[in-house]
Amino acid sequence: MTFIVSAKQIVIMFLLMLLGFLTGRLGMIHKETAKDLTNFLLYIISPCLIVNAYLVGFSMKRLIEFFQAILAVTLVYSVSIIVSHLIINKKFFKDQETRSVLLYGSAYSNAGFMGIPLVSAILGESAVFFSVPYLVVCNFFMWTHGVALFSIEHKRSLRLRFLDALKNPNVIAAFIGFVIFVSGIKLPELVLTPIKSLVSVNTPLSMVVVGTNLGAISFSSKKNLKTVVFGTFARNIMIPLICLFILLSVPISGQAAWAILIMASCPVPAVVVLFSLLNNFDAEVPTSYLCLSTLCTIFTLPLIVLVAQSLGYGG
Repeated sequence: MTFIVSAKQIVIMFLLMLLGFLTGRLGMIHKETAKDLTNFLLYIISPCLIVNAYLVGFSMKRLIEFFQAILAVTLVYSVSIIVSHLIINKKFFKDQETRSVLLYGSAYSNAGFMGIPLVSAILGESAVFFSVPYLVVCNFFMWTHGVALFSIEHKRSLRLRFLDALKNPNVIAAFIGFVIFVSGIKLPELVLTPIKSLVSVNTPLSMVVVGTNLGAISFSSKKNLKTVVFGTFARNIMIPLICLFILLSVPISGQAAWAILIMASCPVPAVVVLFSLLNNFDAEVPTSYLCLSTLCTIFTLPLIVLVAQSLGYGG
């Protein structure tokens, strides 16, 4: 993968996002419509994309690479969480709500909603296979450690939070796809054709919906600008670079290596706003954080790719 290819694909995706932003602002796509499209993407199209990624034919080499990716992503997330707690602490961020939002946003990326479309657009559909381990590990950490950062979820047991992670549609699709991959089951054309048709609209529709959701965000003040800028720096640059150096030290290469790095370099996950609202947090910091981090990705992700290439990553 080259810097120019990644930059070009990201610009194309952000043009689609701009289209969504404008149609949202002009009232052509309403709030409820955007919500319905978001659910359709999360619960229908994204699982289809994951299942489709497994329809590559079984090989021991791919199976080994799959489990290597699982281990690599687990290491990446473990270190990311530790680093986020070190740099976002009570000494520098005294407000608990702000600290929770920054911790969540810096440790976790928008892997499902932006990561898979980015991997598919930049590396091709075959690389989505290696995005699945990232999604599985990501969902495990997000629904255990992640939700524990928000006070209301402290009352829920680790077992219940783990079950939440397993009930995620992307995780369910990952297990179904893995069974298909290992068993060599051939899906009938009647099932395969609709899946591939849905997969083909994932990237453009995802970006339009992201843009529409960003268009619905309003900002009342700039008092939290420094906080949001620091959080964006941590999420978009610091954590991805740390992940890069971790991945350079583990036995993983090719599409698997690039897929993981792209997923790790994605912006703040939109769910940070949802968790904030569910816990009656002030929505200004998470919404500003989400918006700035997402917009900055057009510059920061190609930068991470450029640094990775200069270090001989993925070879």
